[in-house]
Amino acid sequence: MSTPYREIASLSSARVPMVPAIPERRRLQRTTLVTVSRGPTLVSINHGSTFLVTSQDGAIESPAGQPHGLYAEDTRFLSGHRVDLNGRPLECIATGRMSIRQARWTYMATEVASLAGRSRESRVTVTLDRVMGARRLHEDLLVHCYGREPMQLMLTLHLECDFADLFEVRTERWQRRLQMTTAWSPGALEASYDRDGFTRRTLVRITPQSTMATYANGALRFPIDLAPGKEWKVCLQYDLITKPRARPSLAAACPVTSSVIDRGERLRRHWHRTVARARPSDLRLLMAFEQAVDDFSALRLYDHDFSQDVWLPAAGIPWYVAVFGRDSIIASLQALPVHPLFAIGTLQKLAQWQATVDDPVRDAQPGKICHEMRVGEWAQFKTIPHSPYYGTADATPLYLLLLGEAYRWLGNSELLHRFRRTAERCLEWIDRYGDQDGDGFQEYAPRTPQGYRNQCWRDAEDGVLDENGDYPPHPIGTCEMQAYVYAAKRAVADLFAAWGDQELAMRLRRDATELRERFLDAYWIESQGTLAFALDGSKRQVGTATSNPGHCLWMGILDNRRAQLVADRLMQSDLFSGWGLRTLSSRHPAYDPHSYQRGSVWPHDTMFAAAGMRRYGRVEDAWKLINSLLAAAASFEKVQVPELFAGLRRRSPDVPVPYEHANVPQAWAAGAVFHAVRTLLGLVPDVPGGKVYVDPVLPPWCPELRLENVRIGDQRLTINASRQADGRSVFDVESHGGGLEVVGGSPAWMDVEDGSG
Repeated sequence: MSTPYREIASLSSARVPMVPAIPERRRLQRTTLVTVSRGPTLVSINHGSTFLVTSQDGAIESPAGQPHGLYAEDTRFLSGHRVDLNGRPLECIATGRMSIRQARWTYMATEVASLAGRSRESRVTVTLDRVMGARRLHEDLLVHCYGREPMQLMLTLHLECDFADLFEVRTERWQRRLQMTTAWSPGALEASYDRDGFTRRTLVRITPQSTMATYANGALRFPIDLAPGKEWKVCLQYDLITKPRARPSLAAACPVTSSVIDRGERLRRHWHRTVARARPSDLRLLMAFEQAVDDFSALRLYDHDFSQDVWLPAAGIPWYVAVFGRDSIIASLQALPVHPLFAIGTLQKLAQWQATVDDPVRDAQPGKICHEMRVGEWAQFKTIPHSPYYGTADATPLYLLLLGEAYRWLGNSELLHRFRRTAERCLEWIDRYGDQDGDGFQEYAPRTPQGYRNQCWRDAEDGVLDENGDYPPHPIGTCEMQAYVYAAKRAVADLFAAWGDQELAMRLRRDATELRERFLDAYWIESQGTLAFALDGSKRQVGTATSNPGHCLWMGILDNRRAQLVADRLMQSDLFSGWGLRTLSSRHPAYDPHSYQRGSVWPHDTMFAAAGMRRYGRVEDAWKLINSLLAAAASFEKVQVPELFAGLRRRSPDVPVPYEHANVPQAWAAGAVFHAVRTLLGLVPDVPGGKVYVDPVLPPWCPELRLENVRIGDQRLTINASRQADGRSVFDVESHGGGLEVVGGSPAWMDVEDGSG
């Protein structure tokens, strides 16, 4: 079998719309919301890394190109699920997603012919309730008869278990499995797969045990005698087992719906008590923020070592419910104003998987932070190298950046001291391995023919192209990779100083300054007034016009003169679509607005540029970019920001065009909304320095913005900002706890040089 592990465009899952309550005391901007969908609507529910994806009618059918199934630990435990009554399909009349863990489908059958032969008009409804747990799905099936005579019915549940690896479903490169068995005993059905000790089992248990049920040919059959106006109910519990001899306790069997729902409700309430909340006067931002909070709640991954409030964010559902270096780090950076302890969970988990060996197949080198960790069959038997795979060049400096930012937000060097050795190994990797040719810049190149060709954030096979649309020769150093290292060394220097290593702190600051000087000399294209996209293997400047220089604005590596020119270039019509920044210029010969990274719009990418423009005083351009993203989000279902969408030019009237295979929810897309709020407020904590900087710049379309329950250090703050008639923004801060001084403006370390050369 070949090794199909290159980055693949992702499929998406949709959720039922939920409109948050709107506080009456806030004035709302008049906004027209026009909803567009992404093709076949999917419904997903999950608990951590256990998730279910179905069609809108609740069926699991495994159509080509769709991720239907019940998954845990990178395996599809249920690949088929369909309910019929008396041999006929049921019509779904309602779908409701009550929470990230619970959904309900209501079906109807009219003029049902009884098995006894009576055919008087009658109506039968079937309600399917599903609740997710850790490696468990609970289902309740409720049948109600509306008629004048007793009914004899046969409810049939068709089930399939293929135990496909998640990558197998993504690539549709199917593997034969000969070691599969199915066993039926009254009240329990078990499907099993074992390959040289790799075990996956789906155990289905039926409650009450007195329920008359039979199993044959892949279907459970339930005979039902139902009097008029009466109900019949059965519970099914699906336990997803990954250990050879593990067997769930019988005491944990059905019915457990109420206890599972109660626990889920407690977790939901606790999440909403601890997370920050935004109350903007702009309806789009309000709804997008509420949905982003819900998305982050769904994407939390749990670990037995983590406390109740410390999680790692998964990258996205359905394809990236896993430890994912770059995405989890960036999402945690974005989530700092909303829930800063995501940073601790991410730092902790990625430290556990920091590379200690040199392994070309997995692109591993000592000190490198992993790209993606998988635990399924393909990873275990090395069909893919994700055990974990280290094919990313930017996760390692981004880890340091997150560590430094966590110190600024939490101010606790002792809490972060456990990551000191991890940080030292990251720095060693950057200087020894990240700089492949000793020129002081970061480069990447796959170390085997099967490795990812591109190992920056644009990691699609065709994500990095030269001006003619060809592949640049390796090793490649994209511009934003240098900016990440610059910002990371500056950010983590203060933490090393707090740990008592002043010499290393001084060296890191000096390294950052020298890198900045080399970067401006090597990457600046004076004739074009912008940055090179990358340096290729021949050290030639790749002049392809992309959105990547926006990341450099965000990191603050440019002097003011160059930053203004970069901002001008990004806002030209070939890059700014009106919905956001295109990843690739529309003038480029390889431009395709419907592609993954050759002209599509990625919300996090656009928001990085917006934050960077705000940093360099381009406030109105920052507003324009944020406004364009909110306009796009308002057009999607539930005002939910997708991973990416098409880079077509915005016209009036118009709606954005979805990207069919986008992950939804997706962590750094949802995090772009949090980043927008922080950018508008100009919020920069410096807990070690005893200060919190607030410098709001509110646009006319959002004249009021309140951020409540913001955790900074040991305090909880509420920030109220408003735009005055003269265009100035003013603010006040309510503090719960004491010790931090609130300062208007921004810290000195964010200041930029004028730059004349």
